[in-house]
Amino acid sequence: MRSNYKQSWIAASKTRVQACNSVAATDDEAELDRSGKATNQFLLDHVGIKPTDVVLEIGCGVGRVGKHAAPRCKHWIGADVSPNMLKFAAENLRQVPNVEFVELSGYDLKPIPSESIDLVYCTVVFPHLAQWDRYSYVEEAFRVLRAGGQLYVDGINLCSDAGWKVFEDHRAIPPLERIPEIGECSTPQELIEYLRRAGFTSIESKPGDELVAVWGRKP
Repeated sequence: MRSNYKQSWIAASKTRVQACNSVAATDDEAELDRSGKATNQFLLDHVGIKPTDVVLEIGCGVGRVGKHAAPRCKHWIGADVSPNMLKFAAENLRQVPNVEFVELSGYDLKPIPSESIDLVYCTVVFPHLAQWDRYSYVEEAFRVLRAGGQLYVDGINLCSDAGWKVFEDHRAIPPLERIPEIGECSTPQELIEYLRRAGFTSIESKPGDELVAVWGRKP
C-alpha cells in the first residue's frame, strides 16, 4: 500500500546498498558524494544556509545531502520514516558533531517542536508521497519554522522532457507490478500552491531538467 510509508521504506533499506539504491539509484560512493554536494550547493546558492541556522531535512535517507549541509549550520536534524535509513545516515555522518536523528511516522513532524527550525528542506521525497501527504509536510514545516524561516521542496517535473520520460517509463510498468514507493511527478504549479496555501511568502521556483525546486519563507 503506497501510503504505508514506514513499512515500504523499512523494506527498501534493509542493507546499505539497498538503501542507497532506493534513494539515489546508485550505491557508488563517488556518485552519492557528487550528487549530495550538488544538491547542497543548490541550497546554498538559492536558499542559503547560515552558520547560526538549525536545519531540518525531511527524508534524510542515508545522509547523502546532510553530510554536506551539516557542517554549514549550527545544528542539523536528519528525519526519516525508516530507522534503517537513520542508522546508515548516522554512520555516514559519524565525523560530524552537530547532528541529530529523528524517526518520523511518515505523515507529520510531531517530534519537532514548533518554531524551533530556521530551514527545512525536503529533496527527492515528494515523488514517493501522495499529494495529501506532500501538503501535510508543507503545513508541518510551516509549524516548526521560526518566523523568517525557509522551506525548500522539490519533485519530478512533469512539465519537462526528462520528467515526462520518468512519467512514461513508470506508466509502462503494469499497474499491479508498480512498487508502493514508485516516483510520481509534480507540476511547478502544484508545489507552489502547497506553499502558498500553507502561508508561505516570497515563493520562488526553478524548473530543472528533471526536478522542479520550490522554496518560500514563513512571514
